[in-house]
Amino acid sequence: NNNNNNNKGRFFQTTIATPKQYYNVDRNNGGSVSSSRAHALGLVSQAVQRVGPAVVRVETETYSDANNNNNNNNNSNNNNNGAHDKGNQKGHKSKSKNNERHNNKNGNNNGDLANEGEDGGDVFDGIPEAPSAPPAPPNNNNNNNDDSSSARIDFGQGSGMIVNTEGYVLTNAHVVEGATKIYVHLTDGRRFRAEMRGSDDIVDVAVLRIVPDDDDGDATDATMEEHERHMSNLPVARLGDSDRMEVGQFVTAIGSPGGLDNTCTIGIVSGLKRCPKVVGIPDKLGVLDYIQTDAAINQGNSGGPLVDVESGNIVGINTCIRANMEGTSFAIPINKVMGIVDDLSEGKHITHGYLGVHMSTMNPTLARYSNKLQLQKNRRKIPEKEGVMIEKVFKNSPAQEGGLKKFDFVTEIGGQRVETADDAHVVIDRAVIGEELSIKVMRDDTEITVQVKPEDLSPRLKQLREERSKRKKIKAKD
Repeated sequence: NNNNNNNKGRFFQTTIATPKQYYNVDRNNGGSVSSSRAHALGLVSQAVQRVGPAVVRVETETYSDANNNNNNNNNSNNNNNGAHDKGNQKGHKSKSKNNERHNNKNGNNNGDLANEGEDGGDVFDGIPEAPSAPPAPPNNNNNNNDDSSSARIDFGQGSGMIVNTEGYVLTNAHVVEGATKIYVHLTDGRRFRAEMRGSDDIVDVAVLRIVPDDDDGDATDATMEEHERHMSNLPVARLGDSDRMEVGQFVTAIGSPGGLDNTCTIGIVSGLKRCPKVVGIPDKLGVLDYIQTDAAINQGNSGGPLVDVESGNIVGINTCIRANMEGTSFAIPINKVMGIVDDLSEGKHITHGYLGVHMSTMNPTLARYSNKLQLQKNRRKIPEKEGVMIEKVFKNSPAQEGGLKKFDFVTEIGGQRVETADDAHVVIDRAVIGEELSIKVMRDDTEITVQVKPEDLSPRLKQLREERSKRKKIKAKD
């Protein structure tokens, strides 16, 4: 789904990417390490000046029932789908049991949280949240027609970036999730109302569009003209190529942490292609890999850009941090965003394939080690083979209905050879929902082919999260 910079979709036609400005020390021409450092620091300033004006503060207002919220406010849950800056959620640190669970997990889970435990995914901390708004005061008026006291407004805050002159804005989906009203603030003082055009809560990307602020519902020609005047000369962010990033390159994170607009922090790319499992978000396996950086990320940075210092172009969207690890944050590669943003801008739903299997990349050494640990458990021995092994098939899943079994070794999915579990998850994620997907497996020493119809991950994941939330609320009451 990744598009390269020379073939961007309609949404990005106004975006211009510039080549990197590598700085080298030429000692023969009087160059020095100090001059190189000065030049490097100058590039940081240039990158911030280029991207900064297009970075916006995203503010949300979410109206909810005060009666329900007052009962559940202290038990609000994190849905583990990225870094949460919502006002009605409190920041948390993962518990030691979460880290233990994460460290003991072997293999990958294709989108099924049923066996991740109640705290599945909480090993990942997210970006700390903004404080919640005070609840609405109790209503002492007996007038049944006055329901003002039943309304509670929760305020949230994050960051985003303007990506074209039409006023489209990219941010994280969790920043604007459930918001009743959305506003974007530019660094030059302009403030606009924005509407949600589309979001993908799996990738954690949302597309907003700046619209006239007509709260009264009586937009006139004069107000439209004023809106268009304010919309003129919108700053536009320049998008780069995240596939060209290398470990050790300087990057800067720009956003509005704590409401401090256009705040930037600098660091390096600490790692590339970090799979969701190691990040602590197992429900997103196969969907995307993250850019890891040590650039400081704080409350309100969600949805802001990660900028390549050398080129001054955006290479990622800051989205989360890892619990109990200082200087470890993650960004969504911009190339992944470009692969879905055209559809999101048109309000289309982005699907992600789901089979309901737990897979791992197996080899004979790992199999022998695992078998040794399980000798006293009277379990079936893991075949000492190399390849993608199915460790578990979940009940009532497409995989179970299609006939996949534990210890099957997957060799081919949809005509594509797979050598690792990550390879398999990528193919599954891109599969057509509801259409038969041919999967070749080695069962014992026999090659067989099964037909499986993938489901969409999003509704199933939503259902599992709702069930988990209910279990937590029941447990809290007890």
